Amino acid sequence: MSFRQLSSIIEELQNCAERGIPILIEGKKDEEALKNLGINANFIKVSGSPLKLYEITEKAIESSSKIIILTDFDKKGNELAKKLSEDIQGFGSHPDLEIRRKIMGITRRYIKDIESLGRHMRQLELEECPYGVTGNYYHPDSPRY
Repeated sequence: MSFRQLSSIIEELQNCAERGIPILIEGKKDEEALKNLGINANFIKVSGSPLKLYEITEKAIESSSKIIILTDFDKKGNELAKKLSEDIQGFGSHPDLEIRRKIMGITRRYIKDIESLGRHMRQLELEECPYGVTGNYYHPDSPRY
């Protein structure tokens, strides 16, 4: 798994958001995590909403015929993604589960929710570039030339 792969998926998500495609998420912590990753989108929170799922779906399809579903990767999140996808299709729109699948495929063993994505990305970045991204670093164990 690589930081670059996950960064590419986050970039893809941002591009979709810039095109106005709404993103269905579970809650406020997920929204905060995604915003911290630089994603500014029309987030529609499912959990804690006074609306029923089909009403949330109706709200989402008002702004776009394509809707990204980005629920957590646990049992509840999987069930929610399936139900939202069915509802969106029932309205004749297009649910996008591909980004969720990509993130889940890369992070499956490491995180189970969207709110942990930022922390996981920072960890991957440190593993890939422990002394910074520029390559111009001094490490006490490195030889001096």
